[in-house]
Amino acid sequence: MHQALLIDEILEVILDSCTESLTLSRIARTCQAWKDPALDRVWWRISSFRPLLDLIPGLLCVNGVYVLELPFCPDFRRLHCYASRVKQIVYRENIRLHPTLLSLLLQDHEQAFIFRKLSIVQLSLTKCSSLSPIISLAKGLKTVELDLGFKTNTFETANRTAFDFLTTADRVSSCFDSLSLRGGASGQVMDSVNNLSRLKVLHLCVGATLPVETLTAISTFPYLRELEIHTSHIQPEDFILSSQGCFPSLHSLNIRGRANSIEKLLQNMQSGNLVALSIDIEPLVYTNDTWGRLFAAIKEKTYASLLQLTIEHHMDTQDFSLENDTPSSPDTTLHPYVNNLLRTNPNDFLHFEHLHSLSHHRNLRQIVIETTPPILVRDSDLEQLVRWWPNLEHLDLGSVPTFDPRWMPKATLAGLSILSRGLSVLDTLTIPINSARLTCDAAMKLAGNGNGSLRYMTLTASTPPDKFMAQYLHRLFPSIIEIHGTSGHEEHWDRVRKDFELLKLTE
Repeated sequence: MHQALLIDEILEVILDSCTESLTLSRIARTCQAWKDPALDRVWWRISSFRPLLDLIPGLLCVNGVYVLELPFCPDFRRLHCYASRVKQIVYRENIRLHPTLLSLLLQDHEQAFIFRKLSIVQLSLTKCSSLSPIISLAKGLKTVELDLGFKTNTFETANRTAFDFLTTADRVSSCFDSLSLRGGASGQVMDSVNNLSRLKVLHLCVGATLPVETLTAISTFPYLRELEIHTSHIQPEDFILSSQGCFPSLHSLNIRGRANSIEKLLQNMQSGNLVALSIDIEPLVYTNDTWGRLFAAIKEKTYASLLQLTIEHHMDTQDFSLENDTPSSPDTTLHPYVNNLLRTNPNDFLHFEHLHSLSHHRNLRQIVIETTPPILVRDSDLEQLVRWWPNLEHLDLGSVPTFDPRWMPKATLAGLSILSRGLSVLDTLTIPINSARLTCDAAMKLAGNGNGSLRYMTLTASTPPDKFMAQYLHRLFPSIIEIHGTSGHEEHWDRVRKDFELLKLTE
């Protein structure tokens, strides 16, 4: 063996490049020096308990239940050897253990700590409740993701298991600081969450089973940095937040709910370090919520810190019809396309004018605006955009809707030239575009100095791309490696991609 292979750092790099368990298993059998580091990588992540159970001599599976052969003389030494290497469990199997076997494993785990290195678990509690007591005893447990499901026939069992798991993990592991709950949660489970004040990361996607009391409790968690929460069922007037120390350390917020509820949360938030904000707004139809107040709160609370902004707002397409450029209100600036429903809040649509309040957020690196219908942006708006946010790396302004072909994008190919010149570090772009009447002369006239940073582009239009599109894009963005177009025009965009690759070859 070459002496270089005995240097731990070099061996670690080599083993990290091996992605197949079979290859790592063969390396483990090569020599004693390589055995442990190779086996650590084979077993660091498991998606089934069966390989571990197979290490217990005398274990049988009878009618789907694992039992020990009589007499009970369990030997867990091999189990210790391999289970102690596991760092992550992603488990969604339905494995049942005989109560006697489970009791013996729990006793052994308390004495020998089977999962010494385990730090991350992802469990579906509708299937693996019998093994969760063993996993919850891991002293190094840091990240817990529990899927409770939404089925009524498993609700009670899944939530009882979740409550026991969280209570044990909080008691046993001093490292436990990240929790994700998905599915229908019981009041008992939510009460246990209220006491996890050490959490730094919390994802609560439990629908209407999230009580206001839990929202109030987690708002006081002193170390909470990342939060995902669904509050659509909570009315703005029912939001009860701590008057002191409300989300004091929050850096990332992903929230779904009423616009006025989100505005209220932001106004009460004490943290001035919010870096990432993702908002999924319930349809403003039938409400008196407004975009203006929400953006005012975003401006006030994130002026100096915000780097990533995502806004989603999707209306049921049956709730409105579009008649291009025929305003439904006297305010033609805010209503360039039509909403004819009398029942609909006239402030439903998100317009570029609403973004003016964020014009001084110079640190923004990512903007994603996914709305139905898409936000209407003109070339003149893009000129403002590049002045406000010159450091954008990711810009997504939505896609052309398929629900009504009469909706026509207002940004033209000249707008792409504006983005090419004004956003020097842009890496990813998604934008609806009006690409009609593109000619070779027009392409040569509009194209300026190429933007070498853009690599990923998605252009959607109501009409297929012209045959000069590849030439135009190559002049503006010569470094693109992926081009995507409108669904339904796949053949035309395939031609654009092929022509673009040919142009790159001839550079």
